[in-house]
Amino acid sequence: MMTKSLISTLLLALAAGIATHARAAGDEPTALSPQACQALHQELDAMAAHVRAARASGAAEADAPYPALAQALETHLDALKAGLPTPATQRAQAGELLSDMRDALVLVRGSTHLEARLLAVQRLEDDRRLYNRVLETLACSATRPTAL
Repeated sequence: MMTKSLISTLLLALAAGIATHARAAGDEPTALSPQACQALHQELDAMAAHVRAARASGAAEADAPYPALAQALETHLDALKAGLPTPATQRAQAGELLSDMRDALVLVRGSTHLEARLLAVQRLEDDRRLYNRVLETLACSATRPTAL
């Protein structure tokens, strides 16, 4: 129970920090190029696919998928870092989320407790969803045009 309250406190502090950055920057969001938007969404989708695959392979019972999952996700985080949005507010928000994702990877890779690893994977998923929200503020929607 103490772990949940600690995590909740940390997430609230992160949210407060992001909100502070948003108010301080005061810049208007600008759209990302379609190519940059597509590249960022591909990385986020690949991260989601890795997490789903790890969960489907019985990750709740075995320790084996976690180091491989962490290694695969780290390459996607590097790509996301290289493509950080340029507007100050969104760059700060995306940077905070990437930092939180890297912290979760440390838990995924190194924790000896299965519950901690599962919580870290959930954190990765939550941060990925929030990163998608940051992209939406830049007119970079998660929905893609469909071919007719």
